[in-house]
Amino acid sequence: MATYTKPEDVQSTVEDDPQARQALEEVFSNTARWDAGFKGFTADVTVNINGKEEQGTVTVKGPKAIELSLQDESMKEFASENLASIAMHRGPRSFEESDGKYKLTFGDDGTHPLGRAVVMGGDGMSSFYRIKEGRIRQINRKTPHVAFSINIEDSVKNAEGKFLTRNYTVYYFNPKDNSIKNVESYTDDYTRVGNYDLPQQRRVIDVQNSEVVVSTMTLANHKAL
Repeated sequence: MATYTKPEDVQSTVEDDPQARQALEEVFSNTARWDAGFKGFTADVTVNINGKEEQGTVTVKGPKAIELSLQDESMKEFASENLASIAMHRGPRSFEESDGKYKLTFGDDGTHPLGRAVVMGGDGMSSFYRIKEGRIRQINRKTPHVAFSINIEDSVKNAEGKFLTRNYTVYYFNPKDNSIKNVESYTDDYTRVGNYDLPQQRRVIDVQNSEVVVSTMTLANHKAL
């Protein structure tokens, strides 16, 4: 996903809905995450962007602690951004530290094909999720410069029965007129190392400079730190 700066949270006078909170907390608990004892991992990495390929090694200790031996700057940037995103989403955190700190309410009656909307009052990005069958199906956020909708198409369960997202598509919009800016399609595969689900491959298909670009990041020989 494209990187962005999260706006500051805002004051909200909305009353928290206990049922919406319970529903989102259930979804949160159903999502696979690394535990607090996870120190990171090392792996061999191969990046391929439209047929141009480079191999190297990577050490991941957290979203802001990633070391790559790749030399090509575009490949290094692709791998770094995506590993940071994976580490952030898989990293340990509590419900109260993340979505639970907002005033949560239902935004509709749940007849939408992707589930019922849960609105996060006080979030500076006008965020709302759609949830269905115990997991998030859609994420919507807006900043002054970009708005986006993440639509989760397929998930798999890990050994503990927690959900790992397998396929999702991100639609980017101009927040001023809602015109579409770009679309990114993601496919993720995982490998089990000890008690942890680590990234094995990520494929991204998007449009850059009027060209469809297919980028892959493949990891092997994982070792937990």
